[in-house]
Amino acid sequence: MREIRNRKDGRVGFRVRVQPSASVTKLLGWNAAGELRVSVAAPPREGAANRELVRAFSRFLSLPKGEVAIEAGERSRTKTVSVPGGMEKKLMELPEI
Repeated sequence: MREIRNRKDGRVGFRVRVQPSASVTKLLGWNAAGELRVSVAAPPREGAANRELVRAFSRFLSLPKGEVAIEAGERSRTKTVSVPGGMEKKLMELPEI
């Protein structure tokens, strides 16, 4: 079940489960908990994994990096990410895993 929420500020929020230090950066798909699983090819040190996560969403959604925000969980593997409204369809295209 995909949990994508429209917010009052016009942005879309969703939960992300990050796997740092992977061999490649890849958006894997939605897990049973409603989180989008993402592997990132960066270690969880000094914000490197967070920067790679923002870069991955920026590429996938064709957005500037400044439009992708980590709202909560900067020091956790489970994060809340937001992007501009209108991105729901592209996010829903990712498979369930």
